[in-house]
Amino acid sequence: MTEYKYGNFIYRLNDYNNFEVESNIEEPTSIFKYYPNNSNSIDALTNQYLFCSHPFHLNDSMDCSNLLWDFSNISKKQYNAFFSKTGLDQVIEVDFKQDKNNNFSTIRHHLFNFITNGSGIISLTTEPLHTLMWAHYASEKGFMIELDFNDVKQNLKKENRNLKNYALFPVQYVDILESIDCFQEGFKSPDIPFLYSVGIKRKDWSYENEWRLVPFTDNYGIPHSIIAPMEDMKGENERKIYYPRKAIKSIAIGKLFFNGSNIEKIINPYTYKLKRSADLDFVNYLYENFNDRIYFCGEFENDKQFMRSAERIEFNKLNDDTLSIIRKNEGFHQK
Repeated sequence: MTEYKYGNFIYRLNDYNNFEVESNIEEPTSIFKYYPNNSNSIDALTNQYLFCSHPFHLNDSMDCSNLLWDFSNISKKQYNAFFSKTGLDQVIEVDFKQDKNNNFSTIRHHLFNFITNGSGIISLTTEPLHTLMWAHYASEKGFMIELDFNDVKQNLKKENRNLKNYALFPVQYVDILESIDCFQEGFKSPDIPFLYSVGIKRKDWSYENEWRLVPFTDNYGIPHSIIAPMEDMKGENERKIYYPRKAIKSIAIGKLFFNGSNIEKIINPYTYKLKRSADLDFVNYLYENFNDRIYFCGEFENDKQFMRSAERIEFNKLNDDTLSIIRKNEGFHQK
């Protein structure tokens, strides 16, 4: 067993090579995923998968950064062993002393590629009504899905035959980011340093109350073109993790989901004639599959104060392109 304690968290690779993150945060019953309204988001929902981001996809430049990896204690023997084991010493020039003088930029780059080619990052939250998250991740025009935590967790390997390992844990928020010694005594692989760098963020992000699902498989590929004029490394496996449809507990649409881009005519405040578009297809999909668990996210007024709410609604199809929204007067709101 290998473990690393930082703050109130313990990052562990147990004797069965399974990942564990121990903290004082209880597992939630539900986790939520925010989506902008676009074709990729709709495809993810209709096919019940979560996209496995590479660190290059993330919006915090220090999130899962290899700058958090401290190589100062690596020996020349360990250094050469990595390049020999991966075969990279046959295609690039390796110079321990020169790399040490450059803050080990060469091994840092190649070790990062080696690890992230076989891993993904899925960002989830326990916050369904946070204004900033609705604005940043759904632009108020998108949607949010609620997933049953246990249904997702218990079906990961059943739904994803290529999944070799995974970790599911809450993010640790800190005042100052500190690096981890990748070659301290007891570390036999880069797994724990990687898990630590995925699981720690500045307190600026603490409002997100984020949980992360980190799947491991062979050859996801690397999207180099996001950060440099380089060709992407194509992967053999798609960056997707599937979950069962029964895991979907609710779907909330943003308060600006219905707007001028998809409404042809407002017949009355709760009845719309929609344009023939992907949004109409999406609404029809929600109506046919999840009409008993659709919510509308907006605000409600309480003693002249406005608070976020999610009210359950149902769609009533009047014809192929016209629907009315039936308010059910039930749901939840900010406390």
